[in-house]
Amino acid sequence: MNTVQKILLGMGIFYIVIGGMMSIIFICGGYGMFTAIPLLFLVLGIAFVVGVCVSSAKKKKIVKHGHRYVAKIYSYVENTAYLVNGNYTVNIKVHYFDENHVEREAIIPTEFEKGSGMYPIGMTIDIFEYQGRFSFDPASVRDETLFGEAELMDDKPVSPEQIRLIAVECPNCGSNFQAMTGYSNKCPYCGGYLNA
Repeated sequence: MNTVQKILLGMGIFYIVIGGMMSIIFICGGYGMFTAIPLLFLVLGIAFVVGVCVSSAKKKKIVKHGHRYVAKIYSYVENTAYLVNGNYTVNIKVHYFDENHVEREAIIPTEFEKGSGMYPIGMTIDIFEYQGRFSFDPASVRDETLFGEAELMDDKPVSPEQIRLIAVECPNCGSNFQAMTGYSNKCPYCGGYLNA
């Protein structure tokens, strides 16, 4: 569970406790329609807790059922699709080899704050891909040399014969555009990243 999820979970529990207590007081006190106000807090708290639980379950499903790849942390990228506490979140860009030993790239959502630098560039990490979504194991970050690491970490341009464009829909803003398969792509409309 990341920091944003912990904050939302804490807020949800707080809203449930306050909304529940105030609802009981309002119902017992006979305040009638004013009971809707604390009930709103109760419903909002439940929504926060359920949202965090669903998000955590999706990430666990990716790790449990997904295909594991060993990747190298290549860089950090800002996700300009949304703000958290007035700042853009920073995700990690990884390079890895797929089953056919073709170099691929993916953006893994981490929701790190800018400047936190949790994982140094060049470290090895286990990533998981399931139905086009990626996640990672935070405990797997290690200093390990991989076979073909120099190829993963060099800054070479993508060769034109490897480029294959497909139509995609941005998960953040819903816009449609063409993206390169096997590489992370930045949405030209909202600035969010997706892996095609």
